[in-house]
Amino acid sequence: MTNNPYDFIICPTDTDSISFCKSDMSPFSKQEIDSLINEINEISPEYMIWDNDGYYEKCLVLKAKNYVLMEEGKPLKIRGSSIRDNKREKKLLEFINKIIDLLLEDRRNHLLELYNDYIKQCFNIKDMTLWSKKITVTESVLNPKRTNEQKVLDAIGEKPVQEGDKLYVFFRKDESLCLLENFNGEYDEMVLIQKVYKTLCIFENVINIDLFPKYHLKKNKKSLEELLKNEDSI
Repeated sequence: MTNNPYDFIICPTDTDSISFCKSDMSPFSKQEIDSLINEINEISPEYMIWDNDGYYEKCLVLKAKNYVLMEEGKPLKIRGSSIRDNKREKKLLEFINKIIDLLLEDRRNHLLELYNDYIKQCFNIKDMTLWSKKITVTESVLNPKRTNEQKVLDAIGEKPVQEGDKLYVFFRKDESLCLLENFNGEYDEMVLIQKVYKTLCIFENVINIDLFPKYHLKKNKKSLEELLKNEDSI
């Protein structure tokens, strides 16, 4: 067996890529990077050629194929369906980006404050635009066989639509869906705060999710009331 002179930590790895860092988190020099690429190519089969796809200051791995790469002076590279789902409510996408920023800035002690802030924002909403989910009208929606599809069709009502149309919807207190354009001030706050919590759970592999109250549960009703009471007193 060949001795391994390295003690690298393996980071995001795929079928055609590998990333790693030093165990002490110290930076690689350009010489080290070039030398490592040459070495990897020397021990790989002839048909396999490795190249340098980038050197990143920080890496945040949430789960397989879901990660964030930070390169100095450049926009973040965000990969993965769980954090790049554009059908998600815009407010929740904003929440995700702010969580990422805090984690990359080593300010995870501010995560609970951020979470509580978004919980409070779920109340007294006057414009549902940022809190509505985008859906696509499909054949299954126009001819529903399942409850979720029927709810969408019920929300559409008499509005003329066709396959491929994009709509924005939210939940009313009676658990029915409503089109954004029909918003009259009524919506289900508890659905929204549950969505905030579920969005936070995207990061459960890198943060201690037990530190964040599930305000949508009945047992935490008093905690939620206290949180909102403190907001009113500011």
